[in-house]
Amino acid sequence: MRMPQGKPGRRKAVPSWLRARLPEPVLDDPRICPAQVPGQMGLFPTPARQFARTHAARIGDRRIPDFEAVSEQLRKMADERGVRARTMWIWRLEGFARLALAARDPDQHQVANEALKDLLANGPILGQALERAALLAPPPSHRVVAPRGTGPTRQSGQRDPELRGQCAHCLAWANDRRVLCAPCAHWCCEVRKRGGIEAECSRCHRTLMAIGGLCRMCRIILAETEVDTAQVAMEGGDQLWFARPHAAGLAVGRHLPGTAPLQGRFVHKRRRARALAKAARRLSEHLLDPAQLELFPVPLRDWTRLDTTTPPALTTAATGLLDDFTAYMRGRGWDPAAFSGSIRTLRIVTGHLGAAVPIRESDVRALASLRGSLQGARVINYLCLRSLLEPQPPSDARIARARHYASTLSQPAFAAAAHTFIDVLLGQGSNPSRARSPKTIENYTRAIVEPIEAWITDGLTDPREITRKHIEDTLEPLRGDRARRLHTSLRSLFRALKRERLVFRDPARSLSLTSSRPVPTALPSDRVAGLLDRLDDSRERLMVALVAIYALLPGQLVHLQRTDLDRSKGRLRLRRPGRIDHVVYLDSLTLRLATTWELQRHRRWPDSSNPHLFVNRNTAVDDTGPPVSVSMVQQLFQRLGLPAGRLRVDRIVDEARHSADPVRLMELFGLSNLSATGYVLSAHPDKRSGPIAP
Repeated sequence: MRMPQGKPGRRKAVPSWLRARLPEPVLDDPRICPAQVPGQMGLFPTPARQFARTHAARIGDRRIPDFEAVSEQLRKMADERGVRARTMWIWRLEGFARLALAARDPDQHQVANEALKDLLANGPILGQALERAALLAPPPSHRVVAPRGTGPTRQSGQRDPELRGQCAHCLAWANDRRVLCAPCAHWCCEVRKRGGIEAECSRCHRTLMAIGGLCRMCRIILAETEVDTAQVAMEGGDQLWFARPHAAGLAVGRHLPGTAPLQGRFVHKRRRARALAKAARRLSEHLLDPAQLELFPVPLRDWTRLDTTTPPALTTAATGLLDDFTAYMRGRGWDPAAFSGSIRTLRIVTGHLGAAVPIRESDVRALASLRGSLQGARVINYLCLRSLLEPQPPSDARIARARHYASTLSQPAFAAAAHTFIDVLLGQGSNPSRARSPKTIENYTRAIVEPIEAWITDGLTDPREITRKHIEDTLEPLRGDRARRLHTSLRSLFRALKRERLVFRDPARSLSLTSSRPVPTALPSDRVAGLLDRLDDSRERLMVALVAIYALLPGQLVHLQRTDLDRSKGRLRLRRPGRIDHVVYLDSLTLRLATTWELQRHRRWPDSSNPHLFVNRNTAVDDTGPPVSVSMVQQLFQRLGLPAGRLRVDRIVDEARHSADPVRLMELFGLSNLSATGYVLSAHPDKRSGPIAP
């Protein structure tokens, strides 16, 4: 329409009849960038599109968040650039700004950088305004082209437009146009940094970046379904996920190398799984009932077939016993890492057998022998204190070895005779006698095995065929201690067989052996001087003093008890089975060393119940009260470079030089008359022709 003259810049009003024929302009068309629920993730990728000014005019009245901030930045940019048509320039860009803000994904606050291309030529300058208003999302940090063979592709490795928005590696869906999601792109970069290459996944058989033969998707699926508390594992399929903020992280489980640490939801899932498995446990079917009588002896249980990975539930009594055992161990001051194997052993035993009936010691020992992580010694001591242990018959390792030596004989008649010989030495023959020590029984049995095997090789089949000539031929090539040991063993063997009427006569009865006995000699004074100054431990100093001053044997040291020491009277009692006890009168130095050791022992083990005088870190906490081993004493003197036997002989010889009285030696050291006389003759050779000469 023409503008009327005289009124420039003003249009004539539209007639009413014409306005009635034209529809009202649409200023908020819901078909243009429809409003979405804030925070909801888009299910499908945004299709390719182009915005025009007509689209902006159709949402001119829509209230769009953050629009005022962009409009303000556009006005500042117009002033900075000195735009002449300022109003028209701002009006055009504000329309496209409405379109860009209205087209944002519902879960995003900023405009995606890829969406600027939809604004045609206005994209670059509008991108500057959005960036100034902090409403422009940064471009993707990694842009990885999908490798060949990972999905439908076109030339130059480009994905099909219909599949845009789905990650080529983990198949996660997102409302964007990325070839790879950000976590998978980061995964590929990390694998390349470690020197990894594309390889076939052992699970999905796709050629992708993999670690340990598994791609990222398979690793996450295995981690998610490792503990399937949510019941999401599927047979023949995999559960997919969304990308962006809802994408699965890089934590891929504890059983896979080179993965993220154990944290987050995987720890909670495993903890929940353990709680569910513990709640699902049932009581054992083999619980012992104290009211049930025993019809026949129960054989030794075979614990090797037991599955210790899933122990049964504990009864109320077993739970209380396990808690009391833990408190008992902590009260002894033991490290929790040191008695975890004992707690595990008691947990398995009480879980399967209960705590209402005493547990057999053989069951605890059999279970503890299965693997190194199970320990039974402390469990046996604790059950014995609580009167819940059925002890097994005592057995001696030396006697067991002697029985083994006897069983190795190839001829049954000789093997039976060797076992009878052991029974006689134990005092279990037809005529009861005093039992010999286990060490003596072992030495005798070991000595006779070799000559008996030689006789069997020569064709002998029965002990009654052995004559005096056989024994003499066996002893003829031997000399020294070896000959004396074998001679004594064979005489003891045939004497026992004659008592049990297994042989008609004793071929070794009148057999004698001529041998030289070593003369006891003293040690050089430089080797004995300063022995106590080389030691710092009070226990070792007391041991050396008892051997060097009072000529005690290592076997006597280990069997000394605390009640044998009377510090008020300065006396020490030596127990001698089958003989009268020997009393030693201690000097001030030895009493001072004994007091120092008692104080040290009380500080280190204040609640030790071991009755022996000398203990170590193992025997002090053992409630059965075992003695220390003789080898511990021998190792002490080996470090000093002086055997305990030589030091004992030196002390007796030195006393014999000063007194020359065998009776005094017998009183001081508890020797026999023959031994005391030998020491006196060794110290005074000139008296061999006197009244004490043999």
